[in-house]
Amino acid sequence: MDSKFKYLIIVLVLLTGVYSCVKDNFNLDRWDREIQYDAGFAGPVVWGDLAFSDAVELYDSSGLLIENEDGYVSLQYLTKVSSNKVNEIIYLENQSVSGSVQSPDFDFAGFDNTGDTVSFLYTELMPFTMFNPAAEIDSLTLRTGVMNLATNSSFLHAAKLYVKFPTVTKNGVPFSTTFIFTPGGGNAVSLNNDFTGYKVDMTQTPANFNEIPVEVRLTLFWSGTTNNSGTVSFQADMVDMQYEIMHGYFGENTLFFESDTIDISLFRNDMWDIEKYLFMDPKFKIYYWNSYGVPSQFYFTHLMANSALDDLDYNIIDYGVGLPIGETNPYDVSYATVVGDKMEDSLRLDRTNSNIADVVNKRPKWIQFKAKATTNPAGLDHHNFVIHDSEIEVEVVMELPMWGYIYNWHARDTTEVDLSDLQGDYNPIERVLVRIDIQNGFPIEAYGQVYFTDENYVILDSLFYTNEERLLAAAQVDANGRVLDFSRKITEIEYVDERLKKLETCKYVVYGGQANTTNANLDEVVKIYSDYRIKFDIGFEVDLEVDGNIDSIANELD
Repeated sequence: MDSKFKYLIIVLVLLTGVYSCVKDNFNLDRWDREIQYDAGFAGPVVWGDLAFSDAVELYDSSGLLIENEDGYVSLQYLTKVSSNKVNEIIYLENQSVSGSVQSPDFDFAGFDNTGDTVSFLYTELMPFTMFNPAAEIDSLTLRTGVMNLATNSSFLHAAKLYVKFPTVTKNGVPFSTTFIFTPGGGNAVSLNNDFTGYKVDMTQTPANFNEIPVEVRLTLFWSGTTNNSGTVSFQADMVDMQYEIMHGYFGENTLFFESDTIDISLFRNDMWDIEKYLFMDPKFKIYYWNSYGVPSQFYFTHLMANSALDDLDYNIIDYGVGLPIGETNPYDVSYATVVGDKMEDSLRLDRTNSNIADVVNKRPKWIQFKAKATTNPAGLDHHNFVIHDSEIEVEVVMELPMWGYIYNWHARDTTEVDLSDLQGDYNPIERVLVRIDIQNGFPIEAYGQVYFTDENYVILDSLFYTNEERLLAAAQVDANGRVLDFSRKITEIEYVDERLKKLETCKYVVYGGQANTTNANLDEVVKIYSDYRIKFDIGFEVDLEVDGNIDSIANELD
């Protein structure tokens, strides 16, 4: 590209660089006319329409803008955590039962010829050892499980052992098995019986919970001997069990939630600072989704915020009496009463019931928490149930409604540039005038300045002649803090040949600004609504000394 056209392009980029996030619509292909010596021309550079959500994204991409229940905008930070997996707290242990039938249990009268038989029937109870000594289980359906049985006979007669679990059923059929012993006895086993899908009823015993009956019948067949002494023993083991669903009373159990931290990057940015601000009604919200069919209480054991002002930690739950969030006053969480349901619930801390407003106005960099939940705080209740994937999910939200004020928000940054192309024998530009027309629909006023420096950060020139130029005029608001109409501010920046020469050794552009909400110096509060917008129109007027066809200029720029 010819150096005489680089002058124009570089200067325009510098003058419009501070207005990022707007579309550059400058297109030389639209023009088709000759530019003569000592000519001047004007045209648009950029124009745009910036929404509030776009502006916040520049500084806080980790937050989420929402329209809150009051109709204006909130900035929220959130994290999701879950309780322990249910099978880590409420689980099934391996269970075992053993028993025996001995010769004194029989009446051997008349048992002395081929074909004679004698039988004995009794019921053994298989106790269930539970995850919690206070738990009382009524019933369950197995998702997985295995039954292993091992037997031994020392009778000299042939024998048949029949073992039945009448309350352990699948498709209505109880589990049972039969063992055959030849004369002289021996061992017999039945291993790896798949109990998937079996239902276990524990209400058919005198205790009505935590045990199942086992029916045992032993039949002896006379085998030509008068020696009737002997024993048949058995052991049944239920192992590797996981439930699909379980009913009963589960006792008091503690569910732990993983520790987590909400980073509030709005207050962690080293590129800017705020002298004074106020959020009128910040909120700390906890949302619950509970698929446990168990009464539960939730509370925080640790809820701290770290301040960017003094780097001190502040305890959010250390506030007055009756705050429904700490261990001494836990929150009763809604729970499912129908299998498959997931109950929703929420808890909110705001300026009326906590110190959250004080904490937020100390510029918290992060909020860290640990939480617990306890089951059955009210005691015995046999209406508990859990399914294999029950959990309490929690979403913790820090919400900052855009209702308040900001006074003297100021920022500063530096960009490295290379303007070596400005050095040359020929400079066609005699004068450049940039006109910036901004219609502001935000209750915010802004001032700014741009400095051009050499490699040692020595200032060569500034964009504006004043210390900080007012770029935005704050829109006026009504008594409720809502904008009434757009404000308008027109700024003109003029560069002549002498000022352009100062930029020949420019290596850095240092830019900064300062902003306030409407009448923030008077502590007047405003509200930010999602329909607030700002409109840009930036045009230029150029006097230059050049000879050529503008189409050839466009070709050279390609």
